[in-house]
Amino acid sequence: MKRLVVGTNWIGDAVMSLPFLRAIRAAHPGDSLSVFAPAGPASIYRASGSADEVLVRSFFLRDAARLASERFDEAWLLPNSFRAALYARASRAPRRIGYATDGRTALLTDPMSVPEGAGHQLRDYDALLSAHGIPPDPDPPRLPLPEKARQQADRALRAAGLMHAVDRLVLLSPGSAQDPTKRWRAGRFAALGDLLAQRRYTCAIVSGPNEAALGVAVSSAAKAPLPVLGSDLDPVGLAALLERGRLLVSNDSGPMHLAAAVGTPVVAFFGPTDPGRTAPTGAPAAVLDRYVFCSPCFRSKCPYGHECMKEITVEMALAACEAMLGRSAVGVRRPPASS
Repeated sequence: MKRLVVGTNWIGDAVMSLPFLRAIRAAHPGDSLSVFAPAGPASIYRASGSADEVLVRSFFLRDAARLASERFDEAWLLPNSFRAALYARASRAPRRIGYATDGRTALLTDPMSVPEGAGHQLRDYDALLSAHGIPPDPDPPRLPLPEKARQQADRALRAAGLMHAVDRLVLLSPGSAQDPTKRWRAGRFAALGDLLAQRRYTCAIVSGPNEAALGVAVSSAAKAPLPVLGSDLDPVGLAALLERGRLLVSNDSGPMHLAAAVGTPVVAFFGPTDPGRTAPTGAPAAVLDRYVFCSPCFRSKCPYGHECMKEITVEMALAACEAMLGRSAVGVRRPPASS
């Protein structure tokens, strides 16, 4: 049997789908398993080691021809979008399995209604697996890190002069991909960094490739040194950098899920999104949220005053950080530095 999984479009979603891939692999260890996804999530799927092949998405017609040439027997859809079903149909797999959403039922051979009740997104695919005789994997996401990724992370830390400080390194992640409503204010990240520096912690900013300007804005607003790292790393290299930290302070974002998947504790800010759906799992975590009358709205633009994020104060964040750092103070272990 040759299976295709149409993977997710976002880094955090890719991390949360890793137990699904483990379940497929465990149920059919002798079969071929391929994952098709955009470049960022593809790097996560490749590092996880569950798939035999990871196909990187590019242009639809080119991708359709490539998928058809692979002659898959079965296609599983993780995204609930019509486009994901188009890719599955283009693969010409005789069996196409997914939830009956977004008007795509006719493109599936095995459509299934979305289960009632919205638990954590980590468990979204359990019903799909169970309906086809595959036991879901109950464990949280885990991301094995190749040595190359750890070497990249260590080079970034050495270049910033931080390699000596990893035992007291707190990483701040002020970005949130394309959703500015999920962001705690840049000035508050800077103020938090200053307060942690007064407590003899070393802080640095981690940013994605399109968030370097935001990182610089936070760094410029801080009084203590606050170097910006990560914009030149791929998602797996970023995960290796996050593994070096004692703690990550983050919005609801891809880095939040990457940190948890490599075992780094997290303090996470939630406002327009629902921690019941996307809170970090697999590592110690403190979620700060101040739900107001419109929460969670899931909007990319706030029509009101963004109170859900404004009401999370620097003092609240500092208290959560101190609690998490105190919890992890005993027995702190980090991988040895790469040579």
